[in-house]
Amino acid sequence: MKVLIIGGMHGNEPLGIAVVERLTRQPVQNVTAVIANPQAQRQNTRFTASDLNRSFPGNEESYEGQRAKELLALCAGFDLVLDFHNTHCPDNDCVFIGENADEVLLNAASYMNLKRVIVADYDCINKYAKNCISVEISLSSPRNDVDAWVKTITALAAAQTLPEAHDVVKYRFAYRMTLDDNLTLNLDKVGLQAFQPIATALALKMGVQSPAYPIFIADRYTPYNYGGLLNKL
Repeated sequence: MKVLIIGGMHGNEPLGIAVVERLTRQPVQNVTAVIANPQAQRQNTRFTASDLNRSFPGNEESYEGQRAKELLALCAGFDLVLDFHNTHCPDNDCVFIGENADEVLLNAASYMNLKRVIVADYDCINKYAKNCISVEISLSSPRNDVDAWVKTITALAAAQTLPEAHDVVKYRFAYRMTLDDNLTLNLDKVGLQAFQPIATALALKMGVQSPAYPIFIADRYTPYNYGGLLNKL
């Protein structure tokens, strides 16, 4: 299987950058590794002018817009694309896929033992690259391990097919918790935990169907949001 590894979609999230650097020094057959946003990586910032992962399908008007176009064109030549991200929120390990994703992505999620799958319907890479699965790993997670990921990537690249997935749980974004929500609802005091359902009354106050599951809680990579709420599909 031909595999593309993307790191640095957000230039200050370290795991994907470290994986790409390792694969560049020690290449693996059938694997290509790229830094998505090298300018942001050099500056150790999330982006330069605009969030690259909100710039798809791309445009000619900005650096990130041009990079988005280039990345989509590159993705088309691979069987599987892994796009790596980090979050400060603990116990948040999961993956993102597009609404019309290739079936191999669910199989890949199960193979990687990342059974929580979020369907993205906004303008991120997953929406437009049907072969791209975004891997989201908490900084505090044991999965935040370059050596382990290189072994997994090597095994994926050597595989002809992947076992069919029967054990993934799919979610979709229902609401983005704002900084105002935190102030008015005292979310910092509630004890929210990633992927653990919040109280029905709290969900209703935010206009979200219950059960609702929080992610990216108080993530310092995205200080302009307090977090997100998911519903199961």
